[in-house]
Amino acid sequence: MTNHILLLGPPASGKGTQARRLAEYLNVPCLGTGKLLRNEIKESTEIGKIAEDFINRGAYVPDGVIMTMVEEWMVDNQSGWLLDGFPRTKPQAEALNNMRRPDMVLALEVPQEELEFRITKRRECSSCGATVAVKNSTDTICPECSSGELVSRSDDALDSFKIRYANYTELTKPLFDYYDDLGMLRKVDGTQSPDEVFNEITKLL
Repeated sequence: MTNHILLLGPPASGKGTQARRLAEYLNVPCLGTGKLLRNEIKESTEIGKIAEDFINRGAYVPDGVIMTMVEEWMVDNQSGWLLDGFPRTKPQAEALNNMRRPDMVLALEVPQEELEFRITKRRECSSCGATVAVKNSTDTICPECSSGELVSRSDDALDSFKIRYANYTELTKPLFDYYDDLGMLRKVDGTQSPDEVFNEITKLL
């Protein structure tokens, strides 16, 4: 079975939601570099201090910082994994290939205007870490764990998002062609409902 999978897509495309479901479906650990970095910042580690300024400006964290985290994580997860939004640059992709090439790369495609609408509705659970879409601002309790408080992510301000999307277009979107040339890429329509996206992904495995 395919058990080394990379999930790519723009910010707010639903990568986190699909990554959680797919990791459970395949019974493999999931690496989400964004959440790892946010944990590093929360714990005020050296990596967190370096990364915080880049994230707050909507900029990409330097490749060297990311690869240090990823290499440490992969030592304990060689038999299978799901990568959520990593790699984000071609140097990161090349470094990953030197460690272990993915079996498949899934690319979620969502237009920018839809993404901007989504981030105004996106919240993250302070307890379980789930990312959910709220219907109105009065939704404050996580529907996944039924206990955590739903809060807006610090990097979901519209101005910050536009910078992140521009960085994604410049640095990450070219990876679609990179992995397509290697015969690994499978595109998925990310504008569908989460269930429809997940069903389309499982058919590709």
